Amino acid sequence: MDKKVIVVGGASGVGAACVRSLARAGASVVSLDLSEEMGRSVAEEAGQRFHQCDITNRDQVFSVVDQAAGELGGLDALVHTAGILVQGPADELTDEDWARVMDVNARGPMLTNQAALPHLKKGERSSITNFASSAALTAYPNGAAYAASKGAVTAWTRTIAVEWAPFGIRANVLHPSAATPMLERHRNKLSEEEKVAYDELLRQKVPLGGKFGDPDRDIAPVITFLVSDGARFVTGQNIAVNGGYYI
Repeated sequence: MDKKVIVVGGASGVGAACVRSLARAGASVVSLDLSEEMGRSVAEEAGQRFHQCDITNRDQVFSVVDQAAGELGGLDALVHTAGILVQGPADELTDEDWARVMDVNARGPMLTNQAALPHLKKGERSSITNFASSAALTAYPNGAAYAASKGAVTAWTRTIAVEWAPFGIRANVLHPSAATPMLERHRNKLSEEEKVAYDELLRQKVPLGGKFGDPDRDIAPVITFLVSDGARFVTGQNIAVNGGYYI
């Protein structure tokens, strides 16, 4: 696959899996992440490039995306996987928590998408894939800010799919349910009784296997398809890769 791709959030979890999968498929990738050590390690192991980037800093985002596109010799696709999770009852959310989640999870994709647009316009079959979450499609108790931010990503992506279609740019939103370091950190904060209840809930809620998917085997291959020309007529779609979690 002769594609030039920027992956945002490529240091761990599904982002790292996307870097590996796209590289194996033959794409040239620049990975962006705030975590420099992990991000550089993942990219180098895949034979790709890495740049540190704070996706909430507009000037830095535009500068780094321009640099990455220059190194790639153009840009065919942007894959935005980066996000954070804040847990807690909705009535206890603070202004600070809400603002932080929205800044990273909703404003971050807006900035990277805007920064990529001038470069994607120059291509013939360009694409953007933003990551939302199954939390945007169903109730997510104790994660209202996260769910709201992913709902915003969903609405944003479907809108740019229409606005930017005249430039030949496809835009889709992926709703994964994957076993990532972020979710593992959340699980580790639970008591033993809560962990048992959490695991039992997944067994009940996920028809296909009773647990969240594997980033490398279940999520990244779908991204590789969406970046490819095989998905040239797919745009504005909510694509859930979650084992049937919200059915």
